[in-house]
Amino acid sequence: MKNKAAVAKALKDKGHPLPEEDSFDAMMHRLNTWGEGKGYLFRRIKSRFYARKQLPAKIPFGAVVWVPNSQFARDLIKTGAMFPMGRAFYDKRFNLIDVPKTETYTEPKPEPKKKVAPKKKPSTKKEVKKSGSNNKSDS
Repeated sequence: MKNKAAVAKALKDKGHPLPEEDSFDAMMHRLNTWGEGKGYLFRRIKSRFYARKQLPAKIPFGAVVWVPNSQFARDLIKTGAMFPMGRAFYDKRFNLIDVPKTETYTEPKPEPKKKVAPKKKPSTKKEVKKSGSNNKSDS
């Protein structure tokens, strides 16, 4: 992507909300990691076995959280510490758990415009014939 405005447009075209952090890095992360379609609704399971389980994100007990359709959501399901409640599109009433960042993106800087050399004007000098005269009658 060329700039932040193009990334924001691509996010809106896919139906993803813009991140709270208004930076190129956050927008590109969301564009590259979120899949299309519905996300997952989860609730953390309260049990002695899963209480010690280290989750990849800090998720509160009892709260309904929304995780975007991504590999991160599928990894949460595999841990067994989360109860999948279904799938839905993002709504502000759910707690959003975003995919953890693994790489950073930087906005490309616009290339400076190259200075164009002025065009050379055609020479107006008359060609001198080998004989030394410039008369047309000599030819």
